[in-house]
Amino acid sequence: MKKILYRLLVGTVILLTGCESWLDVQPRTKIKSDDLFETEAGFKDALVGVYTLMKSEPLYGREMTFGFVEVLTNGYGYNSTYANAAKWNYTDLTVRPLVDNIWSKMYNTLANVNNLLDNIDSHKDVFTGDNYNIIKGEALGLRAYLHFDLLRLFASATNLDKEAIPYVKTLQIEVPKVYTSREILDFLSEDLNQALQCLEKDPIREGILKEQDNDDFLNNRQMHFNYFAVKALQARVALWGGDKETAKAAAGDVLAVADAIFPWVTLEAASSTDEAKRDYTYATEHIFALNVRNLRDLSEYWFMADNNTLLYAQKSSIEERYEVGQGNNVGGVDYRKLYQMKDEKTGGDYKLYKYYQPEKYLVDYAERIPLIRLSEMYYIMAECWMGEDDVQAMEYLNEVRRHRGIVSDLTDVNLLREELTKEYAKEFFMEGQIFYYCKRLNLPKFPCYYQTLPDGVYMLPIPDSELEFGDYYNVEK
Repeated sequence: MKKILYRLLVGTVILLTGCESWLDVQPRTKIKSDDLFETEAGFKDALVGVYTLMKSEPLYGREMTFGFVEVLTNGYGYNSTYANAAKWNYTDLTVRPLVDNIWSKMYNTLANVNNLLDNIDSHKDVFTGDNYNIIKGEALGLRAYLHFDLLRLFASATNLDKEAIPYVKTLQIEVPKVYTSREILDFLSEDLNQALQCLEKDPIREGILKEQDNDDFLNNRQMHFNYFAVKALQARVALWGGDKETAKAAAGDVLAVADAIFPWVTLEAASSTDEAKRDYTYATEHIFALNVRNLRDLSEYWFMADNNTLLYAQKSSIEERYEVGQGNNVGGVDYRKLYQMKDEKTGGDYKLYKYYQPEKYLVDYAERIPLIRLSEMYYIMAECWMGEDDVQAMEYLNEVRRHRGIVSDLTDVNLLREELTKEYAKEFFMEGQIFYYCKRLNLPKFPCYYQTLPDGVYMLPIPDSELEFGDYYNVEK
């Protein structure tokens, strides 16, 4: 048996930025951590190593954001690299490695999160200030974040009592147990609640995002899994499990501080004629983002260069997505349509600029891929209020629309679900989140894609090497 997941949990090699080795590993043995975890700096390096893995191209540096997961919703024009992925042919020789790699890299990353957590409580004496709690809180939040995305990709969203995936809480030698989705949601809740306790003194709660004089590690809190990222993930997880009251409370806690800590992008920043000063991803609204240092190269290759691997959007698709020429003038004023894309391709098709990195780009905007953003908290609130107070739900949608330049408010509460789906399609294009929204609701079609989805689209296959355990993974096909 090729116990790939088992081996990932007991042996791995990771490189930090630069050429420094993160973990001193002997093949097929438990990771040696004696040297790494003897100092606070070692724990910081270990946590940075986790973020480094997350922003790699097989994960959130491409496939889990603008790449594979976004391709599944068929929002792009033809692309030779992802041609079979766009047809949901998960067993194709060009697609299956992408799926298997997501699984293996995610559990690889989790192994390293757990290695940190396995060691941190026995080394409390090496920490200064509140760094023990900050680092532990971030690691617990990341463990939940990674497991939740695995759940959203590889497990059923319609049957929470179906066996789903392993939830791995330690760097273990035993083959990990597979839990049902409902059990996974309980584990997620436990990790998130513990993370919140650890992050009680996160500087972001005081509105401090960067420029800490006493500890550089506490800079750029939006690019760490901070207190409010935990709250936002809590809202996501609760909604997935149908617990609208918990989702409403968690999202509301984020919105209560949003004006001060995650302010809306301004028209001036979103539309600046100086490309180096245009906020293409609305960075001020990022609750959690990754600092992807090679984003310029990625953007140039996937979105700017004219080749058959270009990720672009057809004119008709963009006009439908942003409601251009439909008599409501929505598409004619929407910041997302006007300033995050340009009709530069033959036939008026659009090149996509959300991740464009111009020369001398402002450091506050540069090299960022958002994983959780402010607008999602408004959408979660809108969904949670549906059926209870439709007028309030509509107001949450209108609040986002106003900050995207749309001056005509929605008024027909009978169209709430339809309008919310439109908003997800507009806001999260190129970020991977549309797939999860549609899967959670088991929608028969993706936005701007008119064919009814075939069976199996929402269930990515677990690697064959893991299925060699027989009935070990009893998941829907």
